[in-house]
Amino acid sequence: MTVTRQLLDCLHNAFLQAATLEHYADKVIQQHLAANGSWTLEQRAYFVTTLYNMIRFSRMLMWVTGHQEDVDTLQDCTRDDVWALWGAYTCLQKGQVPDYPELESLNTTDLKAALDDAPTDIQLSMPLWLHARAQRELSENWPVVAQALNQCADNFIRVNGLKADREAVAKTLSKQNITTSPVDALSDALEVKQMGYLFRTDAFQDGLFEMQDAGSQQIVPLLELAPGMKVVDACAGAGGKSLHIAAQLKNKGRVLSLDIHQHKLDTLKKRAKRAGAHVIETRVIQSSKTIKRQKEKFDRVLLDVPCSGTGVLRRNPDAKWHLDEQSVCDLISLQQDILQRYSQMCRVGGKLVYATCSIFPSENEQQVKQFLVNNPNWSLEQELNLLPGISSNFDGFYGARLVKNSAE
Repeated sequence: MTVTRQLLDCLHNAFLQAATLEHYADKVIQQHLAANGSWTLEQRAYFVTTLYNMIRFSRMLMWVTGHQEDVDTLQDCTRDDVWALWGAYTCLQKGQVPDYPELESLNTTDLKAALDDAPTDIQLSMPLWLHARAQRELSENWPVVAQALNQCADNFIRVNGLKADREAVAKTLSKQNITTSPVDALSDALEVKQMGYLFRTDAFQDGLFEMQDAGSQQIVPLLELAPGMKVVDACAGAGGKSLHIAAQLKNKGRVLSLDIHQHKLDTLKKRAKRAGAHVIETRVIQSSKTIKRQKEKFDRVLLDVPCSGTGVLRRNPDAKWHLDEQSVCDLISLQQDILQRYSQMCRVGGKLVYATCSIFPSENEQQVKQFLVNNPNWSLEQELNLLPGISSNFDGFYGARLVKNSAE
């Protein structure tokens, strides 16, 4: 594929937009893809992959292009800087500097030497605080996990069991040149090997599937659902897991989807209608009374709590530049509060799943251990810990199923 000047101009503009940290990269990508409807699938794929990788490796690219003192000031990049970053990225990928006059000062030998001499946090292109924290919490596993998080994410869909089965969806998509393969041990999961125009297909418009990582698809089964149960998804967001719950209930029972953001619940309503998930009810958390009124009313409680999102950096590479140490500490406090208060919605004999998409034990196992110390009427039944590169080839997720043995 020929990389045209027009494509590079869009790529560089998009990078500058994302570098300001005023817009998340996925929103920038949506904007540019919508404005360039004439691009081929190859051009679209190049644009998305290259932009994400330039963002993912930006700290390392700043270092090797001579910005050793400014590796953390990406928002000050000029257009000449972006040309150098793109040239360095392409050179390190392909072994030679692209033939453009803007890149005459780049040298392959110098780029590789600078990379070899860089500190580990630079080589991994991680913020220094994140690298230090991950070293403390993950020890010798961190370099392996970091390398896995620096890979491009694979694409997975979850087939909606309310409307279709996996084989039928795979066959339907293949007719539109979208290649998929089943994922072992996940009966509703398909890996998308060749994307095509996935979200323009009738299968998507008819609600036959949702985009959802294979790691994320392993959280809802931890609830051990059965048709007829009353379930609350207490941090529902836009509702990916609520939809999964409704499918596992076979549309029999009740799903209450709670969130503090009305706009996310509005998105969930649209998705639920498309999916044919009729048992989902949405409700905004307006105050602590919203939770107190639901005390001991549910057989199952899902707490997919706000977290650092460090387990899904493959999918959201710019998220690590939006994070900082204090924000993680604040999230840990918020998680403790949510787990303590929202767990009251579970009836005696019921079960709760605490989940994150974080790699940090301080957001995962340690939170559960502290909760059990403070609440001896609960017990731990099962844990799931998906660490990219260590225990999983998927995104990083943690889940713990807890049982409420008696009243408080």
